[in-house]
Amino acid sequence: MNRLVVMALKCPEAAKFLAMSRATFYDIQNPKSPRFDPTFPTTAKVRLGARSVAWLASDLQAWLESRRVGAQPTGRADQ
Repeated sequence: MNRLVVMALKCPEAAKFLAMSRATFYDIQNPKSPRFDPTFPTTAKVRLGARSVAWLASDLQAWLESRRVGAQPTGRADQ
C-alpha cells in the first residue's frame, strides 16, 4: 500500500529548512521589505487553525531548487 507523506513545517522549522533566520523568512514574504522575493511560493502556506500556519516542505524544496546557481567550486586550483 502506497502512502503519501506531506510535511507541513511551522515557521521555525521552515526557516531552518531554508537555512535562514525567522526574520529573513518573513522578510522574503513581505512586499515592503528590501529582501522581498516574489518567487517565494505563497501557495505553500497552509492554515492549520485560527492562528496557526505552516508551509509545505515540498513547495519550499522546489523553491530552493529553483534558486540553484550551478556547480559549486571545489576550491582546487589545479582545475
